[in-house]
Amino acid sequence: MCAVGGILLSTFFAGVTISVTPKTAVVTPPPTMLAQINAPVGVLPYQVVSASRTASTTVKAGGSSQVSKSASGVITIYNNYNTSPQTLVATTRFEAPNGNIYRIKNGVTVPGATKAADGTLTPGSVSATVYADAPGATYNLGQTQFTIPGFKGDPRYTAFYAQASSISGGFVGAEATVAPADLTAAQNALEQGLKSALQQAAATQIPKQYLLIPSTFVVTYGDITQTPIDANTVALSETATASGDTVRTSDLAAAIAKQVVTGYNGEAVDFADTSAITIGLQGSSTPSQGSLTLALSGSPTLVWQFDPNALKTAFVGKSKSAFEQIVSSFAPAITCSQATPCSASIRPFWSSTFPTDVNKITVVTK
Repeated sequence: MCAVGGILLSTFFAGVTISVTPKTAVVTPPPTMLAQINAPVGVLPYQVVSASRTASTTVKAGGSSQVSKSASGVITIYNNYNTSPQTLVATTRFEAPNGNIYRIKNGVTVPGATKAADGTLTPGSVSATVYADAPGATYNLGQTQFTIPGFKGDPRYTAFYAQASSISGGFVGAEATVAPADLTAAQNALEQGLKSALQQAAATQIPKQYLLIPSTFVVTYGDITQTPIDANTVALSETATASGDTVRTSDLAAAIAKQVVTGYNGEAVDFADTSAITIGLQGSSTPSQGSLTLALSGSPTLVWQFDPNALKTAFVGKSKSAFEQIVSSFAPAITCSQATPCSASIRPFWSSTFPTDVNKITVVTK
């Protein structure tokens, strides 16, 4: 009975803990680096992200006046044409199905589409605010898809399009209005709230594996709209759109390693701590035709990456004597030395093989 119990216990507690230390290198990044949207091989890629928020408030009316207002709203512009970015200049027209024309006031760059291995495209997109070409309620729309008339007769006409959940604010006639001082105070409060909300969105919604280039973060405010609720109250609403450029941390780490690490051969690397590197734009550099020049500083630590699950699988059922050979197959991401030892703690201690169950193998990274 005791012998049987010992066998059962050794089986129950069987397992192995493998301890390894990834290769690391403390580096000084190059002072500048070129980045491009949909970059070719060998160039650091970056991505444009955008978000919009709308805020509203109510204020006391200060009288009434004859007004003539153009409708406006946020649209999302899509590029499903190719993987190259497309710049749309200020005043670019967008046409609704009913023929209404709307324009952007500021130029935008629409990121190129992402091409999958099977050749299919996922559209690149960017947000912008459009304004009706003429005042009046006939330009107010619900959910709408737009074409770009300037692309008619060009293959891009069907591949570039825009969508909006609503276009509103168009009105001609007498309505309750807000005193100028009250309007200014309310608008300032709305814009402060919108900026804070967009900054928070940038801080919390951008994935951890991406870095926002701070100096590219721009908030654009749309025109404030006034909608009378009754003779004494007016609702104010304003929409803001934020855009910024981001780089994937692993892409940036690899681009740095390629320039400053002797013997680097394209292995997967990342940063141990992204706070150790500072990233911005060089001088007055601004995105131009999908490229920008980054300014880099700091002393980040690069960490070579490996797949812990692949390492665990490599040990399944293998002889204990194969430990060094298996670990060495994961070089240079894992290098064993006196300074960075690798070890395997097998249970029960008399076992000469690794478990046949991958779930009984644990990898610990020092």
